Amino acid sequence: MKNISIKLFTIIVMLMLLTSGGYLFYKFYADSKNVTESLLEENIQVNLLNMKYFLDKNLKENNIDQLVAYLDNRVHSNSIIDDIHILDNNKKLLYATDRDDYALHKGIQCLPISKIINSDIFQQECYSFSVKLFDDLTPYYYQTNIYLNRAYLDSLLKDKIIKYLTLFIVNFFILMVILWITINKLIVNPLEQLRQFAYYSTKVPKQFLIQELESIRYSLDLTFKRLKEEQKELFNLSTKDPLSGLYNRLSLVEKINWLISKSKRSDAQFALLFLDLDNFKNINDSRGHEFGDKVLQHVSQVLISSVRDNDIVSRLGGDEFVIVLPDIEDNDAILEVIHRIREALNIPVVFDNYKYHVTCSIGITIYPKDGRDVTELLKNSDIAMYKSKDLGKNNFHFFTERLNDEIQEKIKIQRVMVSALEEGNFKLFYQPKVDIVSNKIVGCEGLIRLIDPIVGLIPPDRFIHIAEENNFIIPLGEWIIEEGARQLKTWESTPLKDLKLSINVSGVQFKDSNLLSTLENAISTIDKNKFEIELTESVLMTDFDEKLEIIDKFKALGLRLSLDDFGTGYSSLSYLKKIPFDTLKIDKSFIDDLENTKDQSFVNMIVTIADELNLEVVAEGVENKKQLKYLKSMKCEQYQGYLCSRPLPANEFESLFLERECP
Repeated sequence: MKNISIKLFTIIVMLMLLTSGGYLFYKFYADSKNVTESLLEENIQVNLLNMKYFLDKNLKENNIDQLVAYLDNRVHSNSIIDDIHILDNNKKLLYATDRDDYALHKGIQCLPISKIINSDIFQQECYSFSVKLFDDLTPYYYQTNIYLNRAYLDSLLKDKIIKYLTLFIVNFFILMVILWITINKLIVNPLEQLRQFAYYSTKVPKQFLIQELESIRYSLDLTFKRLKEEQKELFNLSTKDPLSGLYNRLSLVEKINWLISKSKRSDAQFALLFLDLDNFKNINDSRGHEFGDKVLQHVSQVLISSVRDNDIVSRLGGDEFVIVLPDIEDNDAILEVIHRIREALNIPVVFDNYKYHVTCSIGITIYPKDGRDVTELLKNSDIAMYKSKDLGKNNFHFFTERLNDEIQEKIKIQRVMVSALEEGNFKLFYQPKVDIVSNKIVGCEGLIRLIDPIVGLIPPDRFIHIAEENNFIIPLGEWIIEEGARQLKTWESTPLKDLKLSINVSGVQFKDSNLLSTLENAISTIDKNKFEIELTESVLMTDFDEKLEIIDKFKALGLRLSLDDFGTGYSSLSYLKKIPFDTLKIDKSFIDDLENTKDQSFVNMIVTIADELNLEVVAEGVENKKQLKYLKSMKCEQYQGYLCSRPLPANEFESLFLERECP
């Protein structure tokens, strides 16, 4: 269906009103004409009847002079009657008011007076009646023709037409003008305002008089207000982090790109600070995510209050934040902001009656020195942040090329580790544990080695810490446990059947919920007393009570426990008191300086404690006979080190065990 405008619709309505008004005018005119006609007919009929009576009387009395005077008076005093003719039986004119112009009426048909009611007076020109007289007994007739004044009657009709037509046109014009103004004011203009408002949604129209239009205006106003609120909310959702109210990653990228463009024009530099909260995962795990959210909101407020008005603060997600400091001229301005942040975070906060101290590690990059685009700046600041964590957390570190090389090396090692586990390039090497008295090998420690087909042997100090950082140590640790148990099973039918094997379990592995089931499955077919788990004091330093429950389950499986690097921690004696260890391992750092009397005393003390607690003692890192002599004098039971052998593959270790005793 084709649309039409309001104005065109209004014109159509006005034309319809004009047609209706014209029809009403015609009906009104016709009715008025009929009324006038009826009055005229009555007037003429009365006049004719009076004249008939007068003629009848005076003709009988032959009062011709009086009759002529009467008829002349009638014609001249009555505007409707134009002329009167009296004719005898022979149609001879006996009387004419217009005596000189009677010939003008020839050919006009006169209508009998009896039919006057049914005639159209505005179309009729003549009426007639007869007067009956007697000559003795013979009747004769005079016919009287009354001619109407057509000019007068036409003027009456014309006057009515002009009067009513003028009245109709004037009234209709006034009505149309009023209607047009009213429709424009009350409908057209409001609708146009509504259209403009709906299209541009800027200025709200004033209240309308028409209820329906006002309802539409009110509804549109409410709708646009709601849409603006939703747009604002959507904008905030798309640009702001919903938890903290800080800029999100998308907004951060846009603002950094803008700063890069600006800096290219002005040769200015800006700094990017990548912050990560220390040990935040422990908060969520121990106190719940709701508490963690409160901490994040607190940190967000601290960051905002610690920077300048034109600085940019954003939350990337989790516990990662980024601060951008525009127009940095030197490092002092950066250090000042970091100082304010750390000072504010050092103030403990209390949530749910729990006091909490927040610390963070910060990595810093500077544009354009440390990156020329957003991706590079964020990546390098992230690298610098992890370096600050390596330095002991609650620290900060500027990005350097050397640091980048370290990260690239880390990424390379990560890639090599994943493929190595899939392709069988990890090997378990075995370092002998030697009985100091008999010089015989009585056990070994399983040590992981990575043998890359291209690079060759990659030592553990290059990949173990990386595996712990990215949790790769969990699948790797499972493989070590299974491989160690498999090797013990293989040795059961060989001369090595009495050897004990120890493996290390890291702190990350300790948190693995599948660790116990992995151990249980691995040792299900071997002598469990030959399989020993080595733990370091650093593993036990946090969440000790929880870990003690897991250690008790280790013992319940029949496993042996060894405390590695004994003496390097802070609570060694308390561990010995609470944990049912089977072996103490003296750290290599004490063996290296065994000529030092203090270290001799310390080693002697460890051996004495172990003897009192009925624990085996193993000295690590023994490299010469002089160290061995000291240990033997202190009645240390076993040693482990290069004096006997470096860690060996399984076949070489077997050959060493079979071929000779260690010195």
